Amino acid sequence: MALLLFLGGCSQKFQRGVKDFQSKWVGLERKVTVYSATGEPVGVYQGRIDIEPTEYGNKIKFAHDGKMVLIYNMGVVVEEVE
Repeated sequence: MALLLFLGGCSQKFQRGVKDFQSKWVGLERKVTVYSATGEPVGVYQGRIDIEPTEYGNKIKFAHDGKMVLIYNMGVVVEEVE
């Protein structure tokens, strides 16, 4: 039983590693929705999007259609789509 749990955990780590690699080098099909301070959607980006981590929590940076998008101080939801 312990072996099955161990292998299941390794499988999930492996799958996350594959997703991380794919995200970094190819980008994933994603939908990024940007919200105003009052909760209304103000922008939606969809396509093969590569999100770059930043050192601060108030900024998101990603490439969309060959252009760099920077969003500061906004609510953002990133969903992977298939």
